[in-house]
Amino acid sequence: MDFPMHDPAAAAALAPCTLSTEDVFEGPEKKLEVYFRTSVSQPSGFRQYGAEAWSELLSLAACTILNQRSNDHCDAYLLSESSLFVFADRVILKTCGTTTLLLVLPRLLEMAATAGAALERLQYGHLRYKFPQLQLYPSRSHDEERAYLVAMFGEGVHALTVGPADGCCWHVLAVEGRAAVAAPRPLPAQLNKWQMALPSLAGEDILEVAMEGLSAEVCALFGFERGPDGKDVAGWGPLPDGALARAMTTSCGLADLLPGALIDDWAFEPCGYSMNALAGPYYYTVHVTPEVAFSYASFETNDPRFRAADLVERVVGCFSPSVVTLTLTSRDGTHRLPAYSRRDFERTAASAPTIEHKPLGNGAAVSYATYRAAERRAGLPLVRSFCDGALGLAAVPTPTASPEEA
Repeated sequence: MDFPMHDPAAAAALAPCTLSTEDVFEGPEKKLEVYFRTSVSQPSGFRQYGAEAWSELLSLAACTILNQRSNDHCDAYLLSESSLFVFADRVILKTCGTTTLLLVLPRLLEMAATAGAALERLQYGHLRYKFPQLQLYPSRSHDEERAYLVAMFGEGVHALTVGPADGCCWHVLAVEGRAAVAAPRPLPAQLNKWQMALPSLAGEDILEVAMEGLSAEVCALFGFERGPDGKDVAGWGPLPDGALARAMTTSCGLADLLPGALIDDWAFEPCGYSMNALAGPYYYTVHVTPEVAFSYASFETNDPRFRAADLVERVVGCFSPSVVTLTLTSRDGTHRLPAYSRRDFERTAASAPTIEHKPLGNGAAVSYATYRAAERRAGLPLVRSFCDGALGLAAVPTPTASPEEA
């Protein structure tokens, strides 16, 4: 049976928290994807720019670079608020909190002009804000975000909202350049192990998994909360620099989920976690806001394998959320999320997903699915309500997956 979007339990999980502005943090990220056609004379495109140039741009969004990892395809930057991925022909930037992401666009277009790159497509979107009243210009409303893009690019800004307006809706805006309808680039003739048996346009579509209402155990895992005895709840104890982030990556299951990937992780004080990972042409990024009253985690990748139900469930199992929202943004509109069923998520005891698929501009499309935890029979105990502190956790064992299941 489909999940009724006006279910009282779900409404409680999504209701605004009655907390002061000093007590809260907006976990759901704004995300900007900008695709360009690079110049033949400057094939390195945006990768010709180093950390100093990106730091200047990021200052416009009120965030900074913490660390960097690179491979042959991408430069990945961990930020004070989320992540930046720089390819030769595209820039993917996501920022959480009250960052002013759209304000980077004029500078980014200046960098594109210097690099001889022509705009193909721009997409901007985010899950509905938990605390919209705290956002700053130009993100105080979806209408204001659209108006900002219209002022820059004219009336040809496509706007789309998927999901229920009073629930976990996802807002998307898109702008298409003159080259947007050009034929996609072919895949290399030689496919490595990360590209075997993948559809065309592999790496061009982006899957996002937004999770809210994390279990209390997961929240403790990503923080430094102290118990009555003065010891940290997660039991980390003193660890050398960097070791805590690595311990979090391993303990939640992400390390097993991304074997062989180049991982860059970061533990924030007093709580919070971010991770970037690279594997061939694919990127992966995770961000966790672990405060129980408004907990949130996100997973994002351009790796097509992660659309499979078993991998989606493994991602969700790392965080034990109450509510899960998935989106797949397809540049050519031909790919969509699978027709997930309740049986696909038996181990995480999820309800049957509500699924939508809508066009976005000329050729692109967004697939959307949302579901909630119906029972607590797998993984860590799940939080029913994360706004009023009524956790009501059940003591259930954590099953051990077999190598075949993993």
